[in-house]
Amino acid sequence: MNIYFIVKPIKSSLRKRLLSAIEATLVREKYTYQIMDSLKKGHAVELTEKAIAGNASLIVACGGDGTINEVARGLVNSRIPLGIIPLGSGNGIARHFKIPFQLDKAMALIKKHQSSKMDVGVMNGQYFFGNMGCAFESHFIKHYQKKGWHGLGAYFIAFFMAILNFRHQKIKIEYNQQLQEISPFLFLISNTNQQGYNLTLTPDAKTDDGQLDLFFMDNSNGIRKLKFMIFTLFRKKWKTPEITLALFSEMKITKGVEENFCVQLDGEYTPISNKTIEIKVLHKKLNVILPN
Repeated sequence: MNIYFIVKPIKSSLRKRLLSAIEATLVREKYTYQIMDSLKKGHAVELTEKAIAGNASLIVACGGDGTINEVARGLVNSRIPLGIIPLGSGNGIARHFKIPFQLDKAMALIKKHQSSKMDVGVMNGQYFFGNMGCAFESHFIKHYQKKGWHGLGAYFIAFFMAILNFRHQKIKIEYNQQLQEISPFLFLISNTNQQGYNLTLTPDAKTDDGQLDLFFMDNSNGIRKLKFMIFTLFRKKWKTPEITLALFSEMKITKGVEENFCVQLDGEYTPISNKTIEIKVLHKKLNVILPN
């Protein structure tokens, strides 16, 4: 078996621990493997192409949702499975699949090599595997990445900066044979039941049902927004008329103003200049190494 590990930029101490776990798990007589370091945003896409050209049997994304996205997008409709070793901040995709965070246990899962097929989300031709958003959560990601910080503390700082700067945008959404005009505070389309740090807005989302989960909270007053965020933080459900949950397989979003639209895909800020956004799901098009 020829395995490629694509590793996000991490501290040298963590990298040594990762290499030790790989060496302790994979016997060279049975496995060949290569470690490829992703040095910048988008680099993992190039490394995945090299791994495929090198006849990879398995490609392992060692990082968070962003790294997983860059590796997985090259494996859609491929027989090559995706392995995951969670080394990111929020790790929403890994948490959804209950992939262990301990390196030795994650490597044992890679060695076991049991794969299942998962759905893939597509937005204007770009893949996402966890979730995408285009309201407050995307502005939050934009601020988070702008500072270049990482970790839970950076999340809180970016959160408050996004709160201060967020402005509602009117959009039209078409799905399930209905048309709605909304000005959402939160607008999330999810393939998984995790958004990171064990927080979720779509707790019932499944990655193999051929559908995406929609969550949006329409424009509301500040008190209701604060109450909702507190309930979410403490992982409690709160029902209010401003919140909509639905399932769909195709959606069209039309912007109400002529300006760049702020979108996040798997926790990565993505500016969109198109007036319309088309979203769909590809049913079971990615092989992933998963626990039983």
